[in-house]
Amino acid sequence: MRSFIFVLGVLVVFLTAASAQAQTPSWSYDAEYIEACSCDLFCPCYFGPSPDKDFCKFNMAVRIKEGHYGKTKLNGMKVWITGDLGDNFGDGETEFVQFAFEPSATQEQVDGVLAILGNIYPVRWKKVVGVERTTIEWNKGGDKATAQRGDGKGEMTLTFVKGNDGKSPVVIKNLTYFAAKKNNGFVLAHSKHSAKVGEGSFAFDKATGFFIELISSGGGK
Repeated sequence: MRSFIFVLGVLVVFLTAASAQAQTPSWSYDAEYIEACSCDLFCPCYFGPSPDKDFCKFNMAVRIKEGHYGKTKLNGMKVWITGDLGDNFGDGETEFVQFAFEPSATQEQVDGVLAILGNIYPVRWKKVVGVERTTIEWNKGGDKATAQRGDGKGEMTLTFVKGNDGKSPVVIKNLTYFAAKKNNGFVLAHSKHSAKVGEGSFAFDKATGFFIELISSGGGK
């Protein structure tokens, strides 16, 4: 197994050199996200470079429905991402990020997902806290979606916001999600979420939350 330092080195390369996509293997990514951040509903980061506070701390629980990176299949993988976009990411620089993969993920799968995420989120992280291993519980049903890290370092509960009919949730469509080529709409929710990152932690209640499916592809040129 490759060393932890080598994994971080690969990650930094992909996060800071998304323009090298033409030299990467072909990849595809169809993934469902349970996502929450520190902003009030709805997060202004999707309309400009600044959150509604001096930070935008977030949790993402990702379930990859179908995907590949080169010959490596990514179907069924779950990934947890925690980070902070900072007070203004207009210059492409953000504060910190931490990744967690399930123990069943192979190193080739981890490397492939990190490469894809470098294309979905083409930013420069000031600090990569780590690439960890833990089980990830991921559930969506009815008017809620929940996710939890098995090591207790993160959890989310989304309660979907109902529309005028009092039954179906509010969905924002025709809105870009970072560099993903396509999404099926932001299904809005109030979130309660928390995370432990290194020596620090954060927790928010009645903040932004949403469920979204991303579809994107690239490389192979």
